[in-house]
Formats: sequence, C-alpha cells, structure tokens
Amino acid sequence: EWAEENFYLSAESSYVEGKFTPIPWQRAILNAISNDDIRIIDWIKSARVGATKIMLASTGYFAEHKKRNQLFYQPTDGDAEDFCKTEVDTMLRDVACMRNIFPDLGKKSKNNTQKLKQFIGSSLRVLGGKSGGNYRRVSVDVVYYDELENFDRNVNGEGSPLMLGDKRLEGALFPKSVRMTTPKVKLGSLIEGEVINADAFLKFHVPCPHCNQEQV
Repeated sequence: EWAEENFYLSAESSYVEGKFTPIPWQRAILNAISNDDIRIIDWIKSARVGATKIMLASTGYFAEHKKRNQLFYQPTDGDAEDFCKTEVDTMLRDVACMRNIFPDLGKKSKNNTQKLKQFIGSSLRVLGGKSGGNYRRVSVDVVYYDELENFDRNVNGEGSPLMLGDKRLEGALFPKSVRMTTPKVKLGSLIEGEVINADAFLKFHVPCPHCNQEQV
C-alpha cells in the first residue's frame, strides 16, 4: 500500500517514468518484506522483474513509515556508488514523502553521501559486499543483498556475506534480511542453500489459457 501510494519510477533508472503500480508477484513480496513476523526473504528470480525496485521501495517504506535503520549491499563498491546515484538519490528526489524526512536533499553534507543517507529518525547505508570492512561498525534493523550470486562466497576469508551482513541485525527488535538474485551456477550457490532451509517456499502461478490449470 505504501509503495502504491508513494513510490515513483525515476527517469534515470526506469524504462517508463511514472507512478509505481505493483504487479501481483511484486505485491506479494512487498507484503512479505513489510511483515514484521517474517525475518528473511530469499527470492530466486529471473531477470528484469523489478527486484531492485522492490527493495528500493522498501527502503523508502522503512525510512518514512517505520523509522528503521537500513543497510543495502551491492556486489561491489562501484555498484554501490552507481546504485546510490541512479536509484537512491533519484528516489529521494521524486518520492514526495521522502523529502519530509531527508532535509539534506540536494545539499553537500556529511548526512548526504554516496554511502550514507541520514534521515530524521533513521539512516540508510549503501555499501559494496566484497570488503570485510563494510560488514563492521554498524547496527541496523534491515539488510538488503542485491544480486547475491555476484558476491564473493567468502569475504576476505572472514565468512559468507550473509553471515557477516546478518550479524549487523543482532539486537534489532524486528530484524529483516532481504536477499534477491538471479541464480547462476548451482554448485556453491549462496541463495539455494537458504531457500532449501526456508520455512516456506512460494511459487507464483498463472492459469493455462487452454485448460485453466494453474502453472508455475
């Protein structure tokens, strides 16, 4: 409901600029992310289905509506910087309600950098996932991993990115870990093991146009 009412697809990062209207599987995943009883969301996805936009809309929701500290991992520092410029900065500019909680919009400030957005009541950090140092010295309520399969399996010999990143959630009243990725090689997949151990595995179905039987 928050995304449908507030989120906007910016021209710099969308095929079509305009108001966001979630399609059915996006709606279900957004609802799962916003549900405080669900702590982990693993999405094995195909390409170009709006996963990054769903996570971006979620950052706006948690910042504006629930005042929660967030940490968004991209595979590399370069990916993180590009994501912040093309996705986060434009979202803060174009989603009207975000301007009310981000007074440093358009200003040079220690509270408005490519790594940190300090909101009124919460913060968002955007970091790369290949450096062990990016998994230290911060405590948050929500962690996102975009294209998890592009992360190193072992970060600087310190462990998996999921283990290191989710440690940032220790102490959170409503911890949330959101992982989304297009799968790659089956052997050694970061996402597959998580899905196998999940409490529930949901698949999106559509009716066959001929027999009306539900198909994955």
